[in-house]
Amino acid sequence: MILVVCTGNICRSPMVEAMLRHHLAGVPGVWQVASAGTLGWGEAAMTEESAEVLREHGIAPHAHTSRKLTAEMLDEADVVVGMTREHVWGMTARSAAVEPRAFVLGELARLGEKAGPRGELTVRAWVAQVDGLRDARRMARADDELADPLGEPIETYRALADRAEGQVRRLVALLTG
Repeated sequence: MILVVCTGNICRSPMVEAMLRHHLAGVPGVWQVASAGTLGWGEAAMTEESAEVLREHGIAPHAHTSRKLTAEMLDEADVVVGMTREHVWGMTARSAAVEPRAFVLGELARLGEKAGPRGELTVRAWVAQVDGLRDARRMARADDELADPLGEPIETYRALADRAEGQVRRLVALLTG
């Protein structure tokens, strides 16, 4: 189970969730991907801008309804990816047990490349190896983050989608390689 987290669960996390599902489709194994928001937006749909840029990337947007992040969701996930360091902090505030499995998306791709492909390891075992590569502060770098595009023009969503898809492709290659 891969859980993707952002603030409202209407822009970034449903976009990355769709990208992960798309790139994991057809890969052997049972891949579950879900998303949630640290604040949640009262069962709102994905923004039209997010849906549009997904279509531009050849990915069908899914019927999405935002939901608020819970400790139970975090505890069930094998790995949790946030869009910013703030999201990771919000995760650990809800469940201290998630800390070794909570990453900023870019951080997980970057450190995962140092750890190497998952191979025969379980996802949780591979994630534990990646966690061991973090510094003691567990601080992702600013360039690992994906900024919130809400309220910005479609070009901002496009730039975000390009960065996100690059990070997702790197992560999927590591998880499935």
